[in-house]
Amino acid sequence: MTGIATHLHAPSSMNTTKNGVRFVHMIAPVLALIYPFSLQGFHFFVTPKTVGLSVAAWVGATCSLLAAFLVPLIALTVAVHLSRQPATSIGARRGRRIAYLAVASPPLFTFIGVLMFLVGNPVSDVLLYCGLWIALLSGILVGGSRPISESSGTNLTAKLRVSHGAVAAAVLALFLLAHIGNHMFGLVGSDAHIAVMKDLRQIYRNFVFEPLLLIGFLYLIGSGALMAWRFAGSETDGFRALQVASGIYLLFFLVSHINAVLVLARTILGIDSDWGFATGAPTGLIHDAWNIRLLPLYVLSVFFALTHPLLGARVVMLNHGKNRDFADKFVVIGATLAAVSSVVIILGMCGLRLAFV
Repeated sequence: MTGIATHLHAPSSMNTTKNGVRFVHMIAPVLALIYPFSLQGFHFFVTPKTVGLSVAAWVGATCSLLAAFLVPLIALTVAVHLSRQPATSIGARRGRRIAYLAVASPPLFTFIGVLMFLVGNPVSDVLLYCGLWIALLSGILVGGSRPISESSGTNLTAKLRVSHGAVAAAVLALFLLAHIGNHMFGLVGSDAHIAVMKDLRQIYRNFVFEPLLLIGFLYLIGSGALMAWRFAGSETDGFRALQVASGIYLLFFLVSHINAVLVLARTILGIDSDWGFATGAPTGLIHDAWNIRLLPLYVLSVFFALTHPLLGARVVMLNHGKNRDFADKFVVIGATLAAVSSVVIILGMCGLRLAFV
């Protein structure tokens, strides 16, 4: 764990050039471009027609799904690397910000898919998604070596940072931990999950609590977007870069999730956003060409939702004189538990069940 923390603090060893765009700035948007195709590849290898290939199908499906997860993870690595270096050109700073954005490929692709469905699919969601990334890639190249004329500092008021943290802590304590815990009952079965959900909804669907919760989420989206824009344009350490990247992911996940639940499910389709809606019943997450995008979306959303507040707590610890090594280990241990939780939840959503004798 100390080794991971040291890596997040360590300076970059890659060669840099004076101004201009380098190859590293192009990695994240290029990878983001292939994200939908990795999911399509997985679906191809798990279709009944292909399953007969046996070993080849397993290898192909595994590699395709791994590629889907590697897109945001490699983008995160690139963002951490670029965050340790001063951006001396417009192209370089755009490349850094776009690397952060590429971490949010799963919720961004999902949001575009739901949005296209809501407006009648006038354009393929894959085409629109890829067009967006081609435009962003072009933006890096157009920026090129032109020097930065305006400041991109992190001159954020203390009130904004404190209020964002306070609202996030309230949402975590009053809703998110119980909501994530509810999803763990999926390992027991859908009936167990629904039973717990019905009890919790007596509070969360309350006519007072639900609007307040929605207002809290909207505030986190707005304040988080402002802070993410500022910090993503500035040089920082690896832990802060991970905090910014996870925040950007959660920002797009919240926008996508609120749109799917409140607009698509409740308003347009008139259905309950229950276990069946979340798991893409009756087809499920694995064997549906559209639903498979929800698998990496859910895994990383749980991980980042639990890790992001830990990174915020680390900043508070350091500001109050706590030992840096202790604060770093606190994050690494917490992130490990978050990863385990996300795997447990997705296994339940994909059909794994615990048998009690």
